[in-house]
Amino acid sequence: MMHHMRQPLALVALAVALAAQAGADTLTVVPAADGTLIQPNDGGQYSLGAAYNFYCGRTGTNGGGTLRRGLMRFDLTSIPVGSTVTSVSLRLTMTQTAGGASDCKLHRVQQAWGEGTSFAFGGGGTLPEPNDVTWTHRIWPTAQWSFPGGVYSSAASATRSVNAAGTYTWASTPALVADVQGWVNDRESNFGWAVIGDEVTLNSAKKFEARESGTAAYRPTLVVNYVPADAIPGDVNGDGKVNGADIGVLLAAWGATSGASDVNRDGIVNGADLGVLLSNWRP
Repeated sequence: MMHHMRQPLALVALAVALAAQAGADTLTVVPAADGTLIQPNDGGQYSLGAAYNFYCGRTGTNGGGTLRRGLMRFDLTSIPVGSTVTSVSLRLTMTQTAGGASDCKLHRVQQAWGEGTSFAFGGGGTLPEPNDVTWTHRIWPTAQWSFPGGVYSSAASATRSVNAAGTYTWASTPALVADVQGWVNDRESNFGWAVIGDEVTLNSAKKFEARESGTAAYRPTLVVNYVPADAIPGDVNGDGKVNGADIGVLLAAWGATSGASDVNRDGIVNGADLGVLLSNWRP
């Protein structure tokens, strides 16, 4: 008897999973701007605004043991304000590494910054051009960071261990979803992420391909799944109806802290969301 029950249950689970994806839209985009914060060891200012790469981590003795921090910002204006972000992932390609495996973390940046035309092939950078970002200036030469080295949230939104050269994905986390949701709701707050590597170990610096990379497949790529703002409240699966299929999706996500099933967007999928769904019943 148990054997005969498994197949229907599996089909129900598959139907719920497919329904959850049914009305979602996807944005796939490369950065609108990126760069490297280069800690100087001689009192100078350096930048890599238009370079093919950005860096994170700590240099070796030849670089004075100074730090590198990557920055990237994505244009999300094609996502309508009021849309519900359901998942976020970021793909980066690392083409050079010093040392072994280390964590690279994404931290939400809290101040606006620029990208100019400075170009160099190495991680030491070159003299900044107007609008470039440097260790002390978020927009060269007119606006400084509140603190040298950039201003960003202390808590990482996502962490990925990287080792050998290759392509890595920072998978969706509640914090990444919250970051992007905040930027969708308030476009003026979108300052992107800082990419922070191992800043303790000498010779731990990592080199990633930037948006200017000559190989399109290597450019940073952000993938955002979302439910458009014009969806009917309670239409969790986006099929234009509010019915039993939506209840199935909502119950499968019960207790989750984000996603389309959080109909009232209070940070938890619970009875309040079910109430909104039922009040908008449109079979």
